[in-house]
Parts: sequence; structure tokens; C-alpha cells
Amino acid sequence: MNLQIKAIFSVFTFLFLYNVITAEAQEYKVSNGASSSVYNSDIIDYDIPNRLSPGQDYTVTITMVNNGNVKWTRGENYFLKLYSEIDNQYQSDVWGVSSVEIPHDVNPSDKVIFLFRITAPKTSGDYNFRWAMAKDLQYFGEYTNNIISVSGNNVFTASETGGSNSEFISFSVPERMTAGEKYKVRITMKNTGNTVWQPASSNEFMLTPVVMSSDVTYPEWNSASVLLSNQVEPGNISDIEFYVTAPVNPGVYNLQWVMKKGNAYFGQKTNTAVVNVTGNANTYNDTKSFNATCMEQKVPNSMPFNEFVDISITMSNTGSKTWIKGREQLVTIDAKKSVVSINLWNVGYIQLPENVEPGSSVTFNFKVKPTESGWQYFQCSMMTEDGNLFGSPSPSVEVIVSAK
Repeated sequence: MNLQIKAIFSVFTFLFLYNVITAEAQEYKVSNGASSSVYNSDIIDYDIPNRLSPGQDYTVTITMVNNGNVKWTRGENYFLKLYSEIDNQYQSDVWGVSSVEIPHDVNPSDKVIFLFRITAPKTSGDYNFRWAMAKDLQYFGEYTNNIISVSGNNVFTASETGGSNSEFISFSVPERMTAGEKYKVRITMKNTGNTVWQPASSNEFMLTPVVMSSDVTYPEWNSASVLLSNQVEPGNISDIEFYVTAPVNPGVYNLQWVMKKGNAYFGQKTNTAVVNVTGNANTYNDTKSFNATCMEQKVPNSMPFNEFVDISITMSNTGSKTWIKGREQLVTIDAKKSVVSINLWNVGYIQLPENVEPGSSVTFNFKVKPTESGWQYFQCSMMTEDGNLFGSPSPSVEVIVSAK
């Protein structure tokens, strides 16, 4: 009788645990049950897309904290790895990468940021994207439990498009445009396949913009495909010229193109053209004339307590009004996007070194002196002289402040 009771209890225990694990699998992170006081990790933050186009590249960020009691030492086989071999059942390497070495030693209670590039599979479908820490071949701690949906137009190889292939040579795209104005663009491509690119009369070969599912699509751009004006033999180069109309909303835009045969993309994509679109003073009122975009920033992820650290932030004036030295300024903000005039960074409002015209950029070089230890939040934004924030703030950075 006792054995029967134990058996029934074991079955109920198994079913309970199965249901718990199944429920947890819907969360973005799951404990794999292999952790101990020696090796353990938690997921702090991540940037993982929900959707990608076939063949699309994406830079993933996953932040882990060492919750064990031993240091993760670089060179001693500590990796962020794909959690399950099932994630690679369709290809030898679904995402183009299956493990990422730790970038530096990680002490207990410290965190580490993994930054790596993935390439989506060429076949549409829903793919697991599960990553966990591992020592040698042993996983430990929490793993990401994301699923990425891959859908859209494929970028095919030359063999998949009947021998069509292309190489990007160069382009001429204005770096600055005025909202609503037309501009001429020239893209130079080389036919590196073994088939002739037929002109517009055949309506088969064309140059088309690359639209990534994770990017914002701006319908104001002339995003139609461009048919070829002349026949291009294998080995020959073609200059493809057309006009684009800058969107009515000021901002910094990325443009890219690729060749297409019928419904199939092929060959090498062009480089990414970065275009600053500025507002037209005759079109926009004063409430829309200020705009800013962060182009680059250099903020360390760790800083010593109560010591000066150099910071560099480059902002682009993507509005229609000039930023005036002594009026507009860079300020630190908190997680609620509110101005913080008295802050733990011991820095006030950062003044412009010079006037900044629309379409131009300015780099703020300044020092901070953190006065509180632990994990701290750092982010900046542009502000008008009357205290109104405007534009896109700099990317937020989690900084570990610790004594040496």
C-alpha cells in the first residue's frame, strides 16, 4: 500500500512540475535547473527582435549577471551559447553564430553585456532563439526563451535565381536633404552572374529598396522598384539613376538597395546610405522646429566611484532651427525622461561649444564624477533655453560604479 501511495504521489509530482515548466516556458527567461551556488546567472536585459526578414542581419544584445560564487574568467571556456541542439535542427547553424565568448572577466555580482550579430535563416518560419551561459559543455542559470518569426522576401543566392548575381560598386546619395524636396540618386552595380539583365521592356530585372521588418518604414520615401534602362551583360557595370523625395518628417534615415529578378532578391546589397533630413522653415511651426538625433556616444559601462571620467556624446540637429550657444544645451535625464539638474554624476547642463545649423552635428566632451556606487542609469537629451526637452535622447546606459 505504501508503495502504491508513493507511486501515485510521484506521478502527481511529475505532472505538477511538468505544468509549472510548461507555464514558465512562455516567459522571456527560464531557469534551466542546472544552476548551483558555484555557477549561476540571471538575465538583466536584452535586445532581441520579434521578427526578421529572411537573410536579415541584426545586432543582438544580452546582459547577464554572475549570481554564482566563482569568477567567470575569459579564456576558460565561459560562453553564451544556444541553449538547445533543437535550435539547430534545420541547419548546422541557424543564426550564423552558436556561441559567444565572454568579452572580459566577470566577478560574482558583476554583469556582462554580450553584443553579437546574427543572420536570419533564408527560409520563413518561427525559430527558437534560446541562449544560456555555459562552462565548457555545462549550461547554468537562466536562458532567453524568445521565438523569432522570419517572414518576407528572401535574399536568394545566384544558384537560386538562375545564375543571376550582382556586386555593389558605389553610390551617390546626398547626405543632407530638405524635407519634401526631390533628389537624384545614382547606384552603380556590376553583373557578376551568368545571365543578362534585361531592360525595362521585359519588366524582370530591377533595383529595389531593402525594407527591414525591424526598421520604421517611412512611406514618404519613393520606395518603388527601379527598372533598368538598358541591357547589362555579365561582367558589365550599370549606373542606375532615379529620384527620391525626402520625407516630410525631419530625422536621420537609412537607405539601402538590392537587385531583384521577378519576386526574388539576389546579389550583394548596397552599403547603407545615412541621410539627414532637415525641416523647411516655411513648412513647420516653432513647436516642430527643434529636433535632435544621437549619432554616437562613448559612455563606459563601469566607472570608479568619486573619480572623473570622460564622456563624449555626438548629437545631430535634425530640425529646422539653429541651436544657439548659450541657449540650447545637453542635460542628463532620469528613467522617466525628466531633467535631472542635481544628479549623482556631479555634472550640470552641458553647454554648446558653438552654434549648430540644421543638418550639422556637435560633439559634447565633458567629465562626470559619480557620487553613488552600484548600478546607475545614464542618459542625456537636448533641451531648449526654456526647459523643454526635444529630439531623441542618447541610448540609455547601465553603469556599474564601484570603488577601485
